Amino acid sequence: MYSSPPEHPSSLYPQVDLSNPDATSSSPSSSSSLYPSLDMKDLAENLFPDDATALHTHQDSAEQLLLKVPGAIVHLIERETSVELACGDLCIVSLLQGDNVVAVFARLGDDIQWPLAKDEPVVKLDASHYFFTLRVPSNGSFEDGKDSNQTEDVLNYGLTIAAKGQEGLLKELDRILETYSCFSVQQVKGIENWNLVDARNVAPEELNRKEKRDLIVGSAMAYWTTLAPNVEDYNGSIAKAIASGSGYVVKGILWCGDVTVDRLKWGNDFLSKRIKSGSTSEISPEALRRMKRVKKLTKMSEKVAN
Repeated sequence: MYSSPPEHPSSLYPQVDLSNPDATSSSPSSSSSLYPSLDMKDLAENLFPDDATALHTHQDSAEQLLLKVPGAIVHLIERETSVELACGDLCIVSLLQGDNVVAVFARLGDDIQWPLAKDEPVVKLDASHYFFTLRVPSNGSFEDGKDSNQTEDVLNYGLTIAAKGQEGLLKELDRILETYSCFSVQQVKGIENWNLVDARNVAPEELNRKEKRDLIVGSAMAYWTTLAPNVEDYNGSIAKAIASGSGYVVKGILWCGDVTVDRLKWGNDFLSKRIKSGSTSEISPEALRRMKRVKKLTKMSEKVAN
């Protein structure tokens, strides 16, 4: 038996007279409601879907290739020795749920993948050099609530692109980065006479020849290792801005692109040793630890995408 509910003058919602069960479906006043009618059965099914419904929703997600740029090399930027992580085609892909973009990733083959986000800086230094700054939990866990006092590791990815003949693709890359990341354009000063292979004058197919590839990769390694202090200083400024409550708007952070004479000399010596036949570079324990974070970040991104 139905009974009228007590009146609540302060209620934010209109009262419904339940004395007539058919009133809710036949009353002409329903046309004046601010909200569409909703079947409670449908609501329950949407909030608590069964396995079949959840599977169908998962299958509705799709991956879309936004851009593919051949001739890309990615290094983990380190002050002592930057580490090559991958070489091949740079793919920018979006994860779609229906018509909505859920996430956007940068990917090189099966070796490495990382997310693009509006609160993560991407800096373009010239037509063939970009670096990406990513913050990941230092304890290796990406699950919320594991450690409320956990600190973060900063991973810096240096992207080098064989840019010759790819001006149109790189213009599109800049547009995508502007849309999906905190993108800015900066300059490096003091390296005009540096004896490096200029990737802007290298075509992607040249990376298919081992001798030329080794030379280009070696030059990219020297470039990012030499610039590592500048990249670290930039990240330090970002961290201070965030800690001071300035938020994640980092486009105005000052980039110091001056390379000191001593650091440039160090870079030339590093490159000379690197291109010698049979030479190897030692990787610091800190770099090895960050390389593990790279793998975890890639696995996490793949898990989201799948």
